[in-house]
Amino acid sequence: MIQPTDRATSEQTLDRLISEAFAATGILPTIDACRRMDEQLRAAIEGLAEQVRERQGTARPRSRVWYRCDRLLVDTAETLAADMGSGLLSAATHVSALGRHCQRLRECIWETG
Repeated sequence: MIQPTDRATSEQTLDRLISEAFAATGILPTIDACRRMDEQLRAAIEGLAEQVRERQGTARPRSRVWYRCDRLLVDTAETLAADMGSGLLSAATHVSALGRHCQRLRECIWETG
C-alpha cells in the first residue's frame, strides 16, 4: 500500500524529472542523461496513463472528461512510439516532449479527480 508520504516523494521526484526534461533543450544534456530521462519519463508516462484510463472508466461515457481522457491516451500512444533519434539535439527535444506529455497527463488527473 502506498503511504501519503511515499506519494509526496514520488511527486517531488517526478517534478524534478519534468523540470530536467524541460531544461534539456536550453542547455543540452549528455546523451547518457537523455537516455536516463527517456527511460524514467516513459515509465512515469505509463503509470500516469493508467491513472487516466481509470479516470476515463469512471467518467460518464462521451462526456467532456471522457473525451479529454480518450484524446490524451491516443496522444500517449503516439508519444511513446517516438524515439530519441540519432543526435543529441533530437534526443534533448524528445525528452522535452516526454516531459511535456507527462505534465499533460498529471494535469488531466488533477483536474478530473
